[in-house]
Amino acid sequence: MRLFSKRQKRILQFLSANICNICGKKLNKIFHADHIKPYSKGGETILKNGQALCVKCNTKKGSK
Repeated sequence: MRLFSKRQKRILQFLSANICNICGKKLNKIFHADHIKPYSKGGETILKNGQALCVKCNTKKGSK
């Protein structure tokens, strides 16, 4: 499965203390659950490979 579930997203948001893991800004209601190792490069959709990012950081990151 490519997308994180709603439950996984809530857990990632909690684990990040509601802070973007890249820029450190507070996350608002709209944030992205991101794969640390991109899904397109074999990354799994599991909490261990996930992070909470603001929309700007995730868009800028792409599949790098």
